[in-house]
Amino acid sequence: MDLEALKTAITDTIPWVKMSGLCMDIFEEGHVKLSVPAINHMNHVGIVYAGTHFMLMEVAGAALFLATYGIERFLPINKGMNIRFLKPAFTDISCELRIEREEAREKLIPIEEKGRGEWILDMAVSDIRGVIVSTSTCTYYLIPSQDPSILKNPLSTT
Repeated sequence: MDLEALKTAITDTIPWVKMSGLCMDIFEEGHVKLSVPAINHMNHVGIVYAGTHFMLMEVAGAALFLATYGIERFLPINKGMNIRFLKPAFTDISCELRIEREEAREKLIPIEEKGRGEWILDMAVSDIRGVIVSTSTCTYYLIPSQDPSILKNPLSTT
């Protein structure tokens, strides 16, 4: 698995993510940390825009999946996400995620059995002081990476 190629794909594939200034601070098996500079992400009242929190967490979860499992068998698609904003963020924000090998293995078992399925991840965003400013639970739907027909309707139960 070429982690550098995956890292570049994560930051460069989606134009808005690339323009966001998202940084991949840590990208290794079972551990990622992504950050976004506050500049150009401030809303009308001077705090980091809610959509930036969403983007950071969604991409961080996908990055953790790719760094841990690669892309040979499954690809993650965001199926649903809830966000709770706890405090306003006035500074750069980051999202650091870890998954132990055993937990990673266990989370994939039901997906391997069905050939696709949900991969759920809880996460948090912190400001530069380490204060948690938002949290989320994201449900990714994993589709087989080698089956292009599944991309037509990845959430189909047939």
